[in-house]
Amino acid sequence: MNTPASRFALFAALWVCASTITAEAQTSKAAPAKFDAPVALNKAARQPMLAERITKSFTLVGQKVLETRSKRQMEDAVKEFEQALKELQATAPTAEIKDNYQLLEQLFDDYRGITAKPVSLQTAKELAEQNEELVWISTKGAMLIQAHAKSARSDLIVAAGDVRTLTQRIAKLYLFRSWGIRSDVIANDLKKAESDYRADMTKLLAAPQNTPQIKSELALAETQYLFLKQAIDRLNANKTSAMELEHVTKACDNILEVMERVTKLYEGIKS
Repeated sequence: MNTPASRFALFAALWVCASTITAEAQTSKAAPAKFDAPVALNKAARQPMLAERITKSFTLVGQKVLETRSKRQMEDAVKEFEQALKELQATAPTAEIKDNYQLLEQLFDDYRGITAKPVSLQTAKELAEQNEELVWISTKGAMLIQAHAKSARSDLIVAAGDVRTLTQRIAKLYLFRSWGIRSDVIANDLKKAESDYRADMTKLLAAPQNTPQIKSELALAETQYLFLKQAIDRLNANKTSAMELEHVTKACDNILEVMERVTKLYEGIKS
């Protein structure tokens, strides 16, 4: 029977239903992003690598080595760093981790401003100083997430992530040496970077969690490292050779590509 009372009851029921759906949608929209420990850790461990990559690319452009490719790499790394910052803040599982990434965001604003300036030796020196702090705070963020999600898997993700970072750092340091940046400490910086690289690789090669695929990728990284050492030897004989700087840079990037796959594989193993 279609009476005013029955129509009112129907409208009331529909209103309640619509209100419930709206409330659920708003709750879903406001819900915080989910924290996925291995994914977040891999992302966090990429941040120091991206910082090193940006500075390395800026310095390559300044020395007119792989100029077009380096500009593109720098732009891509800046965008990825910014996007990862937002995601890491949104999924931060503790206040300390969130605070660390808020600080990193402030530092990156200044750092990004330098990369937007015309490339010159002086600007590269400014970037070199900012780079050290940015890498340090980025690394701290990864360490905080590692401590929060402690597992054998997280340790391997961090070690593989460190190797990624060191590929870009080693290339950057040789470019610094060529351009006379941080010349008072460059020899020690290079020695430490290469020592840290070997220590991380030794740990990864011995990991009992390695699958046949991971072992194959690590063997490839070791082969690429031999090519890198040969390129470094040639560069040491001619420290400002654009061709040898290019060879060292490409060798480091080849290792980075392999270690990107390795880190992703560690992300997918069981804890």
